[in-house]
Amino acid sequence: MKRSARATATRTIRRALTWQPKRQGDGPLEVAQLISPLRYDVLVRAQFFEFLTHRPAGETADRLVADAWEEPYAVWFREVAMARFRPWVLKDPVALRSNFAERVLASRDLLKSFDTNGFDARTPVTLRMTTGVQATDTGARMSRTVHVGDGGHRLALLLQSGSALQPHMYRLDPRPVPLIDNTAVLLGPLGLSDAQYCAFVEAGYGRHGFRDVHTLLAAVAAEDAVAGSELRSVLEAHARAPRPVV
Repeated sequence: MKRSARATATRTIRRALTWQPKRQGDGPLEVAQLISPLRYDVLVRAQFFEFLTHRPAGETADRLVADAWEEPYAVWFREVAMARFRPWVLKDPVALRSNFAERVLASRDLLKSFDTNGFDARTPVTLRMTTGVQATDTGARMSRTVHVGDGGHRLALLLQSGSALQPHMYRLDPRPVPLIDNTAVLLGPLGLSDAQYCAFVEAGYGRHGFRDVHTLLAAVAAEDAVAGSELRSVLEAHARAPRPVV
């Protein structure tokens, strides 16, 4: 996503002041586990790539963009991409649709390239490294040490295709950056059900098949107190924490 001139300048200065060498990935990573619980936006983008795979051949760009506007991808575009990087565009409906059309067509081209040539390792995904417990912008306290940085659409392609993130596909960046909780931003606008939310969050803790966050939290905490504490803070930040029984 292209940033505003001001955001680009701020980012450039921050990078210059905090620069540290990146290193190649240590081993394969499961995308579903990597993006949970903070980056539901990557799942939304993966769902959009699945949507694109079912579009009719020869479809016009106008038809594609019109239908895409009704997808969760448009919610991500407005609530996350534009709100964070180009908030002024949200005040101009014409500019918003134009920017969205550009993004949709770029995603279509990216999917075609991936289907034809596979993952382009010349532009690896950037993952962020942290140490200790770090607070997100919503107050969740994360103890894990590897987080999504740049490359959300490429991660989404791997997720949609059922592929793991291999070591040559990513770089680890140790520079300190705030942890962004895009899941919190999207929960309300997307209207996620408890079941949908639980299915997404459980993947981040190596679990599958739980029907509610109460039993998920109990299982995670029983096995790993640190992970349990992290998950509880996430659920509280997302207003999904189990209610105490009275």
